[in-house]
Amino acid sequence: MLRQLRRFSDRHRHAHGPFAHLFMPYEGSDVIAIDCETTGLDSRHAELVSIAAVPVKQGRVLTSQALDIKLEAPDSLEGSSIRIHRLRPVDLDEGESVVATLEQLLEFIGNRPLVGWCVDFDVAMVNRYLRPLMGFDLPNTTIELSSLYQKKMRHWKPELEPDLHFDAMAAALQVPVMERHTARGDAVTAALMYLQLQKSTMN
Repeated sequence: MLRQLRRFSDRHRHAHGPFAHLFMPYEGSDVIAIDCETTGLDSRHAELVSIAAVPVKQGRVLTSQALDIKLEAPDSLEGSSIRIHRLRPVDLDEGESVVATLEQLLEFIGNRPLVGWCVDFDVAMVNRYLRPLMGFDLPNTTIELSSLYQKKMRHWKPELEPDLHFDAMAAALQVPVMERHTARGDAVTAALMYLQLQKSTMN
């Protein structure tokens, strides 16, 4: 309820501004697969390291059109997170500022739905920067891959308890895992899983 009220308030305040189009209902069939790499798993304190968004259109993952941004190295970037996403401070020497990243991201995704594994975390990470800087949260509809997978598995293989981990889902859906723990790789893999889940049957 709080999220809906905040979204209504955001839409009202930005109805005539440069971001008004983001709050319009989306009428197409495209989705955007999104993934963030961060310095931790708590969206209240972690910081963004990289973000990627990949269009899915007419049954195709448009990797050539993907948005893939590395940000300036945050102060909290240290060993434990580096071991996961393998981005060191030196790798982010030419990283984008948060403001420039958000501007590119908003222009790229528009009002299209966002799909991802633990997509609420990625959206929360973006919102943590977006609201203080631009005065609103992402209004896009979200599609959680693990929920979609679980629902489909009830029809495909009701006798099994589905494993909702990223790699297990990819394996079950016969989707190659692309550059695991990179924003672009995970976003592309998520996009491929989404397409596979649109099929009506599974062998």
